[in-house]
Amino acid sequence: MLLLNHESGVPMRKKIVGSSWKMHVNTKSDVTDLAVAIREGVKSIRNIDMFLIPTFPLIEHLSYILADSQIAWGAQNVAFADYGAYTGEVSAATLADFGCTYVEIGHAERRTYFNETDHSVNKKVRICLEYGLTPLVCIGETKSEKDDFVGKIRVKSQLLWAIDCVKKEDISKIVFAYEPVWAIGQSEGADADYVEDMHKYIRKVLSDEVSDEVAQNVRIIYGGSVKLESANDLINKENVDGLFTGRFALQASNYIAIAQCVSDYCKEKEGK
Repeated sequence: MLLLNHESGVPMRKKIVGSSWKMHVNTKSDVTDLAVAIREGVKSIRNIDMFLIPTFPLIEHLSYILADSQIAWGAQNVAFADYGAYTGEVSAATLADFGCTYVEIGHAERRTYFNETDHSVNKKVRICLEYGLTPLVCIGETKSEKDDFVGKIRVKSQLLWAIDCVKKEDISKIVFAYEPVWAIGQSEGADADYVEDMHKYIRKVLSDEVSDEVAQNVRIIYGGSVKLESANDLINKENVDGLFTGRFALQASNYIAIAQCVSDYCKEKEGK
């Protein structure tokens, strides 16, 4: 989504602040405590998109808490098929029925522990789009790929796999989360300049392979040990369209502070 920067007249993409709870928030009472605190803490923020992603069984409970708020909710995975004999999987139809907006696809942990491949990521992207869900596609290089100077090659490969056979008009509906594998779960994430360089590269690949219009509309957010201390530097980068938080945002006050930081940045840029 593009907004107008009233100060410069240059279009700007609407910023996003999201959080995946992985398997850290595991009971209804814990979801209630965290989600209610976040909901109340960000209720005055209206100029950015926000979302929370719990484990599958707690999606419905979270949806009741967030139903009358401006915060969206989603899922950490989805089946690559819409129905059939796939024991333990959850379909896009089910997620849509739960009112999900975002579906996280291709996280490094799923690639590592559950053998998720670029091919299955592509199938999941396409089925999400079919059901009106927003694919949140995680891409990023490992430390060894970074050290061997092939990180951009790996990211390009993941990106092109994700959009393969996706209609041109649907590509801009995808949100890409650049998450360098070597930065996930660490004491510090990637440097803001490094992140900007990678996001700019991702946008260039989309421009070269699809179109400049699509590249300028696609939102690319950063995830990987995001903290309040790094949020301001990251969100000030031209090609960083939002922040995808992990463990740091398991404290409601931290999520609220990051959302406020991004919101304040947008107000400044919008000239309000």
